[in-house]
Amino acid sequence: MSGGYFDRSTYAMREIVDTMKRDIARALQSKPEKVYENYWTIYEKDSFGSYHSYKDYMSFASYEDAESFLLRDTTIVKAEQKYVDRQFFGDGVIFQSTTRYMSDTSDGEQIPVLYSIHHCYYDRYPDEADVLELSDETINAMKEAYWQMRIAEIYATRVDWMMSGDDSEENFRERIKEDLTKFEKEYATKDWTYPDENEE
Repeated sequence: MSGGYFDRSTYAMREIVDTMKRDIARALQSKPEKVYENYWTIYEKDSFGSYHSYKDYMSFASYEDAESFLLRDTTIVKAEQKYVDRQFFGDGVIFQSTTRYMSDTSDGEQIPVLYSIHHCYYDRYPDEADVLELSDETINAMKEAYWQMRIAEIYATRVDWMMSGDDSEENFRERIKEDLTKFEKEYATKDWTYPDENEE
């Protein structure tokens, strides 16, 4: 590799197109089966500025199971309406402690520790899955971006070599034509699901 007129900036252009190529391939890979989750859990707010899972993170099959577990502690009762109205947890039924109070409250305000039973319902890919979800329209736009960037890279590389003295003007024009023809053939037959092809 020669050149240097653009201080190797053409390398950055290649890194961009290689990254786009890998991302397109990721988006086109078959997706693993999603994990579906539908459960209830309990949050505890013992600090004014944050809340966390009650005890260890636990999941329950129903709201009733979660409530029954929480109310085993006889010091916990349904929250007063004034605490419900303040929406400490956003929404949902909340409970309060009759013996414990939050830390970090302002002006010495005494607010009981609060609890919320939260419904978790979502589907997701397994944690270890390397999944990129893109629409067909977005993938096609990225392919067009890849095309444009590769054309720009070819021109920039050939100018770089000419202005660095490695190619004559005649060679510059000839090699642009050769490189563009080669790239057009490669693009026309490209398998986008494989990102690590050896491309010049």
